[in-house]
This record gives sequence, C-alpha cells and structure tokens, in this order.
Amino acid sequence: MVATSEDFGQFLVGHWLDSLGHSIIVACGERGERGERERVQNAEVTNGNHEGAFTAVLMPIVDHPNAKDRVLNIKNMGRRWQCGNVSLEFVDERRQRLVWVTSDGRRSIWSKPGTVVERDEEDPVSFPWLLNGAPEEPWLPGDLPRDVLWDGARVAALLDIRQMIGPRSEPQERLTHILMDHDLHPNPRGDYMIPSLESPLWQTLKVPDSTRKSIIQRISRIPHEVLSQRVSWSGDSEIWVGRHKISCRSRDVQALDSRWVFAPKDQSKPLEIARLLALYSVFDNPLSHRRNGVHLGLDPVIRRHCDFELFASPLNAAVPNGHFSSKWPHVEWRFGSIGSYPTVIDHLPVNSVVCINPPFTEAYLADVMARLAELKLRFRLRMAVPILEAPWRKKLHSSLPVPQLLKTYYDATAETPADVLHPTLLWEDPRCPPRPSTQHEKGLGDGTVITSAPPLVPMGRMDGSLASMVETSQTDQPLRDDRRLIL
Repeated sequence: MVATSEDFGQFLVGHWLDSLGHSIIVACGERGERGERERVQNAEVTNGNHEGAFTAVLMPIVDHPNAKDRVLNIKNMGRRWQCGNVSLEFVDERRQRLVWVTSDGRRSIWSKPGTVVERDEEDPVSFPWLLNGAPEEPWLPGDLPRDVLWDGARVAALLDIRQMIGPRSEPQERLTHILMDHDLHPNPRGDYMIPSLESPLWQTLKVPDSTRKSIIQRISRIPHEVLSQRVSWSGDSEIWVGRHKISCRSRDVQALDSRWVFAPKDQSKPLEIARLLALYSVFDNPLSHRRNGVHLGLDPVIRRHCDFELFASPLNAAVPNGHFSSKWPHVEWRFGSIGSYPTVIDHLPVNSVVCINPPFTEAYLADVMARLAELKLRFRLRMAVPILEAPWRKKLHSSLPVPQLLKTYYDATAETPADVLHPTLLWEDPRCPPRPSTQHEKGLGDGTVITSAPPLVPMGRMDGSLASMVETSQTDQPLRDDRRLIL
C-alpha cells in the first residue's frame, strides 16, 4: 500500500501530463455506471479515509490512428488507489509526480506541468478587467466537441499573449497582423490559427526576448490545456474562455442567429455562436476602444448588388448565405460561409459580380494585388484598396481606372457608417450592373442609378490630391489593419 497524506485528494485534482503522451485532467466526482457525467460538487477530498471519488480525463496530445479520449474513475480500494486498470505505485508530492503500474509491470508516470507560481510568471496580467476571476475547471470530452475544446485553448492562449505584451501598442497591432496574415504563410508545423513555434513571424513581434520566450512557452502549452479552457456563455452578453471574458454585442448575436443554417432550436447553436465570437476577439487590441477593422464592410447598397463577397463574415455580410467567404470557414459554414480566400476563388462562377474588400494587412493586400489581373478577367469587380507605399502601388493607375475616393465603411453592428482612417479607393468594373447610389455618392442616397464607379476623378486625367496620393506616399506611418476601426 502506498502511503499518502491526508490532503492527497487535493493534490490529485488538477492537470497532469503522463509518459505515454496524454494530457490529463483529474476532477472531483465519478463517472456514472452508464457513462454519463456525474459532477460531485461537494466530494470529500481531504478526509483521512480518502473516500473522495475522482474522474481522470485522458486526451492524447498528438493525434494518431489509435488516439482517443478516455475517461477513467480513480478510487481508493482500501489498501491501494486504482485508476482504470492501473494501481498507484509511488507518490512524490514535493516533485508533483505519480507512478501507476499495471498488473504485468508496465508503468505510466504522471507529472504536473507547472506550479501556480510558474504559471503566474509566464502569464502576467496587464488588463485585469478582461479576466473573469473564475478558476480553471476540467470537463469531460462528451461535454464539448473536441474541435470546440481546441479552439477554446487557442483563443485562451492568444488572449494570454495579449496580457503578456501589455500596454505596448505597436506589438499589439503587430500581433493582429501576424494572426490575420498567418493563413497566407503556410507552415507544416503550425495550425490554421497560430504560427508554429519556429515561425519567423514571431521574430517580427517587437517585444523583449523574455516576453517572446514566454509567448513561445504559452503556445507550447495549448495541447496540454485543451480540457481546461472551456468556451461558455456567462449571461447574454459575455463569453468566457478559460480565465478570459469577452463582451458581446446583441446585434452580432442576432446576426449569427439569423444566419444559422440548421434548425432554429438546434442545441449546438449557442455554443457555436460563442465560439465564433471568441475566435474573432483575438484580433482586437485591448488598448483600443474600437473593434478591429475586419468587421467593417462597404456600404450595403454596393454589396447587395454583388453576387459574392470575397472577404466577409456572418457578422457583416450583405449577400445571402452561400454567397460569401470568410476567415473561419470551419465554424462559419454553419452560418452560410462557402469557404475562405484564396481557395474559394476557383468555386465562384465566371463573370460573377464579386465584392473584394481585403484586410488592410501587408500579406493580404500583396496577395490580392498579385491576383488582380486574373480576378478582373474572371469576374466583374467592386473593389476597395488603400493608397499606401507598396510594390504594387504602381498598378493602381493602369489596373483600377476611374475610381472614387472612399469616405466611409459600414459598421453592421451599430448599423451606421464609420469614417475611413486611411486614403482608400473604390473601383467598380464598368461591366457591373447598375445600382442605386449610396448616401455619400452623387445622388446622396436618393436612388439615383449608378451605372459604374462615379467618375469623380478619372484616373487617366486626374491631378491634385488624389493623384498625389496615388503617385507618392502621403505618410511614413505603417498601415494598421484598423483601416476601418469602429467605435
């Protein structure tokens, strides 16, 4: 019989890693006889007889054909502790280590990945008002789909990184660019949302080396914390992801609810809405009182007279479901998305009227401008592009003739226009069908028909301020992704 202390139950509860490649969460309570989860809120875990019941949730860290989640009961059998078919052989509470052994002598070594002190050093708090104050809790795999658990772990890690960077505006903005542009920089060792640990993108983040090291360490912990970063609602206007809280706008929730493609009372709908809003929250700079500009779009009058929107989301799309592409199609297909840029291009019908309003980040703008000739041949475009110093800038004269200067974007959440923060051109292919004028165009929104882009300043004959903006750089400041920041 292994000697254990009276508070062994408290020591047992928490997060472990084992020598077989599992991330393990031990919680108070025991799985029922029929396999359902029976949370025991007041289990006795500190009495001398060790009568408390426990559940261990084992999740493989690395996927392989035989990898699967397992839920095991841990019990005090009188003279021994047993977890599934293994018995406790050794306990080292000082080094936080357990050794379990099977009847034929095979062993599994459990170690806790870090102490609370170590976690606090790695995850400093710069914005305490963005934390919910709740302790991390383990959940059985059946409670949430595995892909939701993984997205929760990713979001929690990125929000932790925001806390690490702290009140430094430039690296906060740079992190937004890294996350936005990551899918255009494929890396076999990274995932769809976060660059790999070895990615050179992390070297572009201007933070002290100690902070960068902590960021890399935090990313490496994501596979180990999949079961402890739950995505859930707290009331009607707040989402919790691990220790973080995310404020939601009722208009956004309503927009997602209206675009849900399954039954209105589908039980998974609230969770998927929470997950999607959590995913988009990673782009927001905690130092700004505005949301990231990715949520804004061209005037709905323009977009409703397009067949497809190439860069949109269920939060701001003006076209029907099945006619827009978005950033997170693995989630947003449930809200009408048909895919993501650039792969979705091959699935759009030739000669369609396509709205192109890319994120104003270096990689996306460079990629769109590199494909511009192909896009113009295949589709009729209504397109927005900023005026900034870049290798593709010289294309603006010849590729986008007769543009107009865009003055506002549209905030779908507030249902109001938002001023453009950077000089931006709107170009419409003359082959596009007529559309009504917008509030800020010739006609002042009175329904005047626009047959193509209003020839306010013909590109081939322009002079003055617009020509100057296109010909030469107006500012040395780097372009922020918040081309369209909103209040």
